[in-house]
Amino acid sequence: MQTWFRQHRKMLYSLGTAVFAFISYWATLAPDLTWQANSGDGGELITAAVTLGIPHPPGYPTYVLLGKLASFLPFEPVAYRFHLFSALCVAIAAGLVTATAQKLMAASGTQNSQFLTVIPGLLFAFSPLVWSQAIVAEVYSLNLLVVAAFLWAIVGKRPSHVTGFFLGLSVTTHLTSLFLLPLALANSPLKTWRQLFIGALVGASPYLLLPFLARLGSPVLWGDLTTLSGWWWLVSGQIYQANQFALPPNNFWPRLASWAGAFSQQLAMLGWPLLFLAGWRVVGGRFFSAKLWGGLVGTAVFYLIYAFFYNTQDAIVLTLPAWLILSLCLIPALNPVGKWGVILPGLALLLNLTSQNGANIHNIRQQAAQIFASAPADAVLITSGDPDIFTLWYFHYVEGQRPDIILVDDKLLAFDWYRHHLRQQHSSLRGLEEDDLAQFTAANQPQRAICQTHFSSQSDGKATIDCLQDSNE
Repeated sequence: MQTWFRQHRKMLYSLGTAVFAFISYWATLAPDLTWQANSGDGGELITAAVTLGIPHPPGYPTYVLLGKLASFLPFEPVAYRFHLFSALCVAIAAGLVTATAQKLMAASGTQNSQFLTVIPGLLFAFSPLVWSQAIVAEVYSLNLLVVAAFLWAIVGKRPSHVTGFFLGLSVTTHLTSLFLLPLALANSPLKTWRQLFIGALVGASPYLLLPFLARLGSPVLWGDLTTLSGWWWLVSGQIYQANQFALPPNNFWPRLASWAGAFSQQLAMLGWPLLFLAGWRVVGGRFFSAKLWGGLVGTAVFYLIYAFFYNTQDAIVLTLPAWLILSLCLIPALNPVGKWGVILPGLALLLNLTSQNGANIHNIRQQAAQIFASAPADAVLITSGDPDIFTLWYFHYVEGQRPDIILVDDKLLAFDWYRHHLRQQHSSLRGLEEDDLAQFTAANQPQRAICQTHFSSQSDGKATIDCLQDSNE
């Protein structure tokens, strides 16, 4: 038995990291659809996956396809299945961090215990920002898994086409994974770049499935996939490019103060001195590979800078891959610390076990029930913004509530492709020739009640619904 353990201990440490992380996530999993942890897109992502549709740019085809498989899990409600999927993705990512740490430790020539490699894996898993995304339905969990697989491949010197595959696949889970390209090129011999790019093209091939998904009749369909320019508009995320490096100057210091507090809580707080110790040891030549360590640190720093200047309220979630990379950068500091370093993930677990409890959810289901109960028969419900329409999509299309109503978002009416899709879905609707809500209301009011709806972002808030005219009047 001892011989078997010694032969397989590296695998067991990685597996143990993943299992321990998954159990911790499962214990704190959000039991129902929620908006916590910047997961307002959850309703849309779940609906798109269940119906094989196309969510917001860049379309996230890999999430949709794997999410469809997750939708068959035998748990209720459907949202819970996707929360489990997120937990599984991040848990496997944590296991891959441990596996990658083993490669980094072996490359350093150290003879210290391989058990120390569980420290980066668990410290990553229990960082509050990472944990928050492991218990809700969002794309970042899958992105972390594929980014972790990419780092495992490049640090472990896997064949270039394997590294390229995970690089390309990661881009289908979030466009910021393009930031990994310089790291891949710098750590792949020039003669293997062809294999790297071929692998990347294969990994990114799910984007080619988007026109096929557009023909399946899903109610969630962003963009016009009938033209190459429409496909490129979607996969390039053009709608969000204006947010890049667009943080208003008056928001600089408030965000810096807010993020400094949030960053101090990552890596269990005490991990920051270890990170500086690791940097000192690398610069001192004890752990030195300029292409690898410089590439890792540079990539993490660029993720942080990009996220900081990204002009959205939830931009902090864009830093998630940076914490994955920085957890690996702790490796040079583990030898001096020794097994005392296990205190760090233990501290992170204790600090976040309660604060990351997904049971503390918003009453989204109750608010949706209020709206549906108050809506007249055959009403058109008008929402104003992503979280509201995404949430109603979930309860209407996934759970089948109020099949008689029609959902319309006044912000999405600005897009020609959205109005065209509404006409295809609901041939009885009128007034969709232009982005004119007043015209749309006037054209449809004689036949249907037109109701403005709004969710409260407060955990104990109530939804509102204001019907301009009851169709029975």
